[in-house]
Amino acid sequence: MKLPAAALVLSSALLLPSLAHADDAALVDTLKAFTRCDASFFSSLNTHRDAWKAYAPLKQDKDFAWIAVPDRASRNGNSVPVSAPPIAGLKLVSYADEVTDLGELGLYYYWSFIVQGGIDDVAQHLTPLLEQPALLHKGDGEYTRSELKVGDHWQAIKPQPGKAPGTRHVERVLIVEPEGKQGTQSRVSCSVQGGVDAALLALLRPDIAPVDYPRTVVEPSINDVEVPAGVLQHLDAPLLQPKFKTLTYTYRAKKGDGSPDSPTSVTLSADGGLLNKNEVYNSTFHVERQTKADLIQLKSKMNGIGDGRVLQTREVELNLPTSWTPGQTLSARLRMANVPEKPNDRPVQTTMTCKIGERFPAKQVFASLTGDAIKLECDQGDYQTSRAFIEDLGVALTLESTSSQTHYVNEFTALDVVR
Repeated sequence: MKLPAAALVLSSALLLPSLAHADDAALVDTLKAFTRCDASFFSSLNTHRDAWKAYAPLKQDKDFAWIAVPDRASRNGNSVPVSAPPIAGLKLVSYADEVTDLGELGLYYYWSFIVQGGIDDVAQHLTPLLEQPALLHKGDGEYTRSELKVGDHWQAIKPQPGKAPGTRHVERVLIVEPEGKQGTQSRVSCSVQGGVDAALLALLRPDIAPVDYPRTVVEPSINDVEVPAGVLQHLDAPLLQPKFKTLTYTYRAKKGDGSPDSPTSVTLSADGGLLNKNEVYNSTFHVERQTKADLIQLKSKMNGIGDGRVLQTREVELNLPTSWTPGQTLSARLRMANVPEKPNDRPVQTTMTCKIGERFPAKQVFASLTGDAIKLECDQGDYQTSRAFIEDLGVALTLESTSSQTHYVNEFTALDVVR
């Protein structure tokens, strides 16, 4: 039986509230998924794409959909307007998708909504959507939930504003922060940052095409990087020859205010006429070097912070004395570069000039040392050191160091020599 036109209009009107309610539930479900800062946001966008496509530009592939920005790598093209009605009390204004490479500070991938309202009001409406609301911490001008990738899982950590994860760690962060200076809008962002690799990006961000994944760079060992032959040929200096197999010592660096720093352990191993050095500062950070008499650096690598590259001396100009005559100078001008090189790298140049001072008993540095030590006052521009060259060992030990910000006096607490 054909229904009258009035009945059709009435039946359609009765359906509208239920359809609107379904759309509202779909939008809330997606915003809730967004707060997880993982692929479930893009899965939810796909499930509810019919509800979202009226409010934001969508793209879809397989089981995922995403809000498409013109160009996530461009400051002018990394956001689009969002016209959805308020969702769980939050009025979305726009969506942003950004990527930034900060070099040694890490890669940063952000996906964000700009929302009407100040951060307190936005956080209040956002909190009921969170699976673990207690992990969202109020800070100084922002709300943050921070997680650190440990193995194959995420571990909640105390937010560390202003501290970059570098390239050795990966953090996942949900943050509510002011947008602009008026206090009328907030940015609600997910961020995965630090040593982000292709595998992690594929897991969390299915909206990013494999062609845009970060390239995997194999971290070199310091032993993989050879000192150029042209540098080595300048280092034949009888005064600077090592006279031991291994030297191990521990020292404490006392600050200018008298408070001691944590102990540092150092091991030096003779390698021909050179010294391989390992400086252990704590359980997560140590520095490897190859030097001449621990005066002239040939290569170095920081382990635990930084980007894992090796700083290699490419060119050297030396002025070495033939004897330890007080008043003479020892100088070295080094030109260095990181390996592997990056497109915007610039060579690192440094000059060190050491003035030779008087002899004094080496046992004044550490009781078990024999023979003489020669005082060296060394200047590297904004960094000065006072050193003792231990003649019986053929190595320099740093007694004091001064920069524009710090002054340290080193106290040697243990020392062992294998000749």
